[in-house]
Amino acid sequence: MAMASRFPDHKFGRLTLRIARDDADLAQVAQLRRVRFRDNRGADMDQFDPLCAHLLVVEGDDPAALACARLRLLDGPELDDCYSAQFYDLSPLARAGLRGLELGRVCIASDRRQDPDILRALLAGIALHSDAEKVDLLLGCASFKGDDPARHAAALGWLKARHTGPSGLCPLKRAPLAFDLPMPGDLADQKAAMQSIPPLLRLYLGLGGWVSDHAVRDPNLDTLHVFTAVEVARIPTARKKLLMGMTQPR
Repeated sequence: MAMASRFPDHKFGRLTLRIARDDADLAQVAQLRRVRFRDNRGADMDQFDPLCAHLLVVEGDDPAALACARLRLLDGPELDDCYSAQFYDLSPLARAGLRGLELGRVCIASDRRQDPDILRALLAGIALHSDAEKVDLLLGCASFKGDDPARHAAALGWLKARHTGPSGLCPLKRAPLAFDLPMPGDLADQKAAMQSIPPLLRLYLGLGGWVSDHAVRDPNLDTLHVFTAVEVARIPTARKKLLMGMTQPR
């Protein structure tokens, strides 16, 4: 909760971005995540939550959270002790001495998922945080719904062909359920596959992001995911200014 005092609320049109401040805010985070990640059948909070700030999107004077995202600042060796490090060996990033902002558990209320401004607001909040904390790298696990690799083979092949990261930074395998990204199909299949990539991952790729050369099955959440990183210095300047410029202090 320490980050709450360092970041003021920001307006994003009719929406407001703010950091969770108290137990009531965290209860809203828990409910959003329960619906999104557990099909409303179990708690989703874990041991990493107390180490993180929780970014909320609210509308007008209504305190109800419409969306949330979990943020954690990571310096060097801390990269070996974060959520993503459970699944990926991040030692290449740790050796590089990069300052990271881990993003996770991004979710939007089920009745507002068609509102594009909410996701844009979350991205703007992430951009503001990364700029204020002088972050080198945004990182996290980008998830596909359903943990059967065959279901996502075309999309994963597209990622392998076009978006795998540099060898000096790309994480190594750690999880028992890790598997190499499959070889891409023909061009027509790849174009269709691009459309099946989750919207949040497409946005990260649009910022110049890259993914690991392998994915990991997560039967616990019935997902599979790829490690995803965005090197802040490589984000197109115009895109970064646009994101940050769409907000103003409240």
